[in-house]
Amino acid sequence: MNKIKLVLSTFFLILSFTSWAQSTTVSGVVLDNNNTPLAGVNVLQKATTNGVVTDFDGKFSIDVSGQHATLVFSYLGFLAQEIEVDGTQTNLRIQMVEDAALLDEVVIIGYGQAKKSDLTGAVASLKSSDIARANPVSAAQGIQGQMAGVNIIKRNNRPGSGLDIRIRGLSSIDFSNEPLIVIDGIQGADLNTVNPSDIETIDILKDASSTAIYGSRGANGVVIVTTKRGTKGKMSLTYNGYSGLKMPSYLPEMQNAQQFYRASTFAREQNGYAAKTFTSTEMEVLASGSGVDWVDEVTRSALQTSHNVSLSGGSDNVNYYFSLGYLNEGGTLKDTDFKRYTINGGLDGNIVEQVKVGFTMNYTNSLINLGSRESLRGAYRARPTGVIYFDEILNPSENNDVEHDGYAVWMGINDKQVLNPIVEADRRNFQLETLSSDFRGNAYIEVTPLEGLSLKSSLSARKYDARDGMYRGTFTKDQRASLPPRANSSNQILTNYTFDNIINYQKTFGKSSINATVAQSAFKERVEVMGLDVENLPYDSSWYAVNTAGTINSVNSNLTERTISSYMGRLVYGFNDNRYLLTVTGRWDGASQLGDGNKWDFFPSAALAWKISDENFLKDNGTISNMKIRVSYGTVGNSAVDPYSTLTRLLQTPYAFGETPAYGFAPASLVDKDLGWEKSKELNLGLDLALFNNRISSTIEVYNRETVDLIYRERIPTSQGFGEFITNVGSVSNKGIEVVLNTRNIVKDKFTWSTSVNFAKNINEVLSIGNNGILEDIGSNLFVGQPLNSNYFYEFDGIWQLDEAEEAAVYGQLPGSVKVVDQNQDGKISSAPGEDDRVILGSEQPDWTMGITNKFTFGNIDLSFLAYTVQGVQFRNNFLSGTMGEVGNGRYNALNLNYWTPDNPTNDYFGAGIPNPYRQAIQYQDASFIRISDITLGYTLPTELSSDVLGLQNLRIYAQVINPFIFHDFDGIDPEFNSSAYNDDVSSTTILLGVKCTF
Repeated sequence: MNKIKLVLSTFFLILSFTSWAQSTTVSGVVLDNNNTPLAGVNVLQKATTNGVVTDFDGKFSIDVSGQHATLVFSYLGFLAQEIEVDGTQTNLRIQMVEDAALLDEVVIIGYGQAKKSDLTGAVASLKSSDIARANPVSAAQGIQGQMAGVNIIKRNNRPGSGLDIRIRGLSSIDFSNEPLIVIDGIQGADLNTVNPSDIETIDILKDASSTAIYGSRGANGVVIVTTKRGTKGKMSLTYNGYSGLKMPSYLPEMQNAQQFYRASTFAREQNGYAAKTFTSTEMEVLASGSGVDWVDEVTRSALQTSHNVSLSGGSDNVNYYFSLGYLNEGGTLKDTDFKRYTINGGLDGNIVEQVKVGFTMNYTNSLINLGSRESLRGAYRARPTGVIYFDEILNPSENNDVEHDGYAVWMGINDKQVLNPIVEADRRNFQLETLSSDFRGNAYIEVTPLEGLSLKSSLSARKYDARDGMYRGTFTKDQRASLPPRANSSNQILTNYTFDNIINYQKTFGKSSINATVAQSAFKERVEVMGLDVENLPYDSSWYAVNTAGTINSVNSNLTERTISSYMGRLVYGFNDNRYLLTVTGRWDGASQLGDGNKWDFFPSAALAWKISDENFLKDNGTISNMKIRVSYGTVGNSAVDPYSTLTRLLQTPYAFGETPAYGFAPASLVDKDLGWEKSKELNLGLDLALFNNRISSTIEVYNRETVDLIYRERIPTSQGFGEFITNVGSVSNKGIEVVLNTRNIVKDKFTWSTSVNFAKNINEVLSIGNNGILEDIGSNLFVGQPLNSNYFYEFDGIWQLDEAEEAAVYGQLPGSVKVVDQNQDGKISSAPGEDDRVILGSEQPDWTMGITNKFTFGNIDLSFLAYTVQGVQFRNNFLSGTMGEVGNGRYNALNLNYWTPDNPTNDYFGAGIPNPYRQAIQYQDASFIRISDITLGYTLPTELSSDVLGLQNLRIYAQVINPFIFHDFDGIDPEFNSSAYNDDVSSTTILLGVKCTF
């Protein structure tokens, strides 16, 4: 009997092991550090694809195989944990540990850094993945739509064109509103010269407390760019590149030949309107039902490609990073492109344990070919009734046309205002080129003689050289197809350096901590400019022989130098394990360009923060993961006025010395020798909030900034001999709210979806103008109580209709003309004082902006897209006012607008050829838009393929479309900026294919 029991026991024991080897169910619950259940935690059997996700109550159940299995628990914001299970463990209780690296993410704050959790000011940050995700041509473009309160504005659509950055609205009236750009400690750098692939982080300091450490240089905010550095580990080589096609898109619809003829004929019939006659060649074109789309003739689809290679690595003592970059952005206007070559390098190392040295350098060489400034505007203006080639003209003598390489220079049209856009765009006839090189370098030595004490000296330098060359041949509009060529060349050399000495001390004692920084900084900049303009060139020498051929038309040269000397200090005090934080900052700045006695000033700030979520009454709260409130107040200054503005400069003036002509010198302008700082005082309130174990996080900022003693070009009566002089006068305020919301909407084993939303509303208001209490300066477009860049004109009220003929006659108008509002109802439209019917129509500053980024992953597939909107912007449409809105004028083509006729009694647009004294009123348009910035679809090869088969650390391939959709009601090239088509390119959509791999 005992033998039978032994055999049965052995059998069941073997059976149990066999069952475990086949499959065992392991279940349990996953909790956070506050014992709150965590939903969405990934539970994966190591070295397999077997995995599950915890439910809403943090519970899981997984069937594992093998006698000894390891489960890996992972969740964003927490450290991954590995738990070995065996046959006796079937109900687990796992408590996740918060990842301190994520909770204590470091943010660059100027002359130092801070944990994100310890910030007291308003600072926004972007990581390299957020910047490079959309493959921006420039770093500023990578910020667009992704940071609350940071408005990125296009200058134009031309390749290589820069962008303007506005942080929390406009403060300065006549001078720069650009923020300070700091790249690897180099102040005054150009954000458009850095390769976006080299950027590790971009931190933007927005309120006066965070920018106060930069004093006068941070008056408009500070953009701090940190490029990538090497990290400890084996050497890795990364390639990131793409290639694609950039295509014209969203072009405004112009009239075709037949529509143009009908509008011109109707205009000619109205009140004796004098329209241009049509040549026999044009009549032939019209009879054949054809015509020329001139915009299509001068635009194209262009190649855009980028290649970046980086090498990085490090050891215990030395870290390094080097990269090479190449970009070729073709323009959609023929013969235009932008090429950029970049070299970046950085090295950090410890000489001994207490001494650290390092350097970073970046060299950028770029070449921008912009072709003809006039060709695109000419293409929009050119009559569609013309012809392209000379042999298509029926009678060249009818319009005295000229042949050039087979092209009809005047297109068979009896008008000499627009030259054939194809001829104008030819690189042999018109060249506009900028060749530039930009070198930035920074070297430092840091000594830590005692624990917590560091002494750092840093020298940063920049050298920028640029040569602009323009050549206009005979067959251009400027030279009217008859004058000899002309050319000009200008050269700029900019050099600057910043020398910083920084002492930092950090100490924790008991529940208190201090972080003290004292620094001295010296900045000097020198700019040399020289230019030469020559006409009557005997041959095509471009701009290279301007000093040896032709007639010198003008020569100019200039030298400006400026210096800033600064002393600053910052103390961050934390109490009760940094539950309560106090930051006090002060900077003493001296600027050379200001008046004697006003060169120096002091700019203080203070900020408080309270981590409410660390209090006992919230510490065990299962809903609120983090809550911190902040308040700051500070003053910053702005000395952004040209050097020598407080010195009387001379100009050369001709006069008669008896009967002999001679030259003398006279004052060039009036100066205010007491010119001082423009100052901004700002109050900022902030709330940082995270819910449900950081599944939802948000930051809310409310601010009020007042800028006083504006540096302003005050207009004065010309009877004093001058029309203006620069002085301190007036004040402007900016008030607003910024909201950032990040959510992890779905976190599953094979599917995730996260969203980031940013919203900003800024209210800009002129508080005062001048010292005499005036409320408006119409000539300068300044109005107390209104924003800067307001639009002031008569209010559009539709189109006068046939049944309103008698009422229209009261105002001296006819049916079909623009009707404006008689604001005081006195029976006349007037701009006279006391009778002015003009009103504020809107502003070029947006009411609010918003950006939304969505990211999805499904296994190894990723999808992301960014949409942003700008609302409440109003422009006087330069496209409409630049002749393209003059329907039926006969000389130039126009937009295909729904214009008024007796048979089409619309209120959309005025009638062709009808007198229109107030046509400008219809040109003020809402330029609000919604743009889908980019859509990216990628696939990352599984590790077993990329590593085991291909020998790569990782490999990702992706497809992207840039600017696929835009929604707006603006008549023009692009609602994002107000283009007149002069010196511009058309809007475009780009389709790219790319790859990123690391060896």
